[in-house]
Amino acid sequence: MRVISGKFKSRKLIAPKGLNTRPTLDNIKETIFNIISPITINAKVLDLFGGTGQIGIEFYSRGAKEVYLVDSSHEAISVINKNLESLKLDDEINVMKMDAIRALKGPLKEKKFDYIFLDPPYKKHELLNEVLKLIISHDLIDEGGTIIIEENKDYDLEEIISTDDFDIDIRMIGDKKIFFIRGVK
Repeated sequence: MRVISGKFKSRKLIAPKGLNTRPTLDNIKETIFNIISPITINAKVLDLFGGTGQIGIEFYSRGAKEVYLVDSSHEAISVINKNLESLKLDDEINVMKMDAIRALKGPLKEKKFDYIFLDPPYKKHELLNEVLKLIISHDLIDEGGTIIIEENKDYDLEEIISTDDFDIDIRMIGDKKIFFIRGVK
């Protein structure tokens, strides 16, 4: 696992052992960033299920100004902190050890983000749906911003988000669906 572009291009990152954290594969990460590039200058980014921190680090490497990494797992937070320390970013990126719902109802409730990345634990569709409802109801995505979701191919957004209100672009990569949800039409 590595940073694929920007200031920290080709720098290696670590991932936790085991299957509790599923780092985003490089080919998926490349597809995501090819679609959203160039990113908004001085972007504000939220990775709500931070895992290894790689998505937030990738955004920062490409010029994001403010990055928040949230995860409830002690092991994930430990890996995130090691990755940030190895890049000397431990004072640059905000790390929050708490669950996604608590973060959205608490410290992140009043913030606005240019990009929100969601890759919840495997097949936790109810959690993802609740998170999306909170993001929309708290109006956390800035005008022109993008919510990016990495989920398995059987996930469907139709019950949560209307295509009448949002532009939704869906890409299939292997057994993954990548959703790009852009502001109100």
